[in-house]
Amino acid sequence: MIACIDNVVGTAEPWTRAEFETLRDAVSATIVNALFETVALVSRIVGAGRDVDRAIKAATSIALIAPLGDARSQFDALVHPGFVSRTGLTRLRRYPVYLQGILHRVERLPDNPGRDRVWMAEVQQAQERYMSAGGSLPLAPDAEPRIARARWMLEELRLSLFAQHLGTDGPVSLQRIAKALDGA
Repeated sequence: MIACIDNVVGTAEPWTRAEFETLRDAVSATIVNALFETVALVSRIVGAGRDVDRAIKAATSIALIAPLGDARSQFDALVHPGFVSRTGLTRLRRYPVYLQGILHRVERLPDNPGRDRVWMAEVQQAQERYMSAGGSLPLAPDAEPRIARARWMLEELRLSLFAQHLGTDGPVSLQRIAKALDGA
């Protein structure tokens, strides 16, 4: 419910009764449909999350332990207690793609573990820069805009490397993440 309300209200801060009533009316007009859409989306996310969890648990090769651990960490940073309200609807809509990306990576791991290691090193380098700049996984609710932007760019970077066929939400690279962290 909070995510649905935040989607309508955004950063608006009503200071007068009229402003409050305008926001209240906007929320009232959309809340029922937004709740149904959000429940359907979260249901898809939970189902995809189960698939990812099963795939990670089913992979048993000791040679794949590092990339499987990385996939588990990525999953845990996405799907955690309170993730729906903390993430917000706009970003939540990308979750099915992120989870498909994790699943694709885990399923393809045995095909070329060396390639995965190279890509994982690039992601880890970006993640280290993100963490050094004050980022956290999962994203802190009060994160600065540049940190929040870079956090989601990490997910898009993973897609660009491990599941290119799913496409990214805009251009992404290690250099672009560094620029975002610098505030550019």
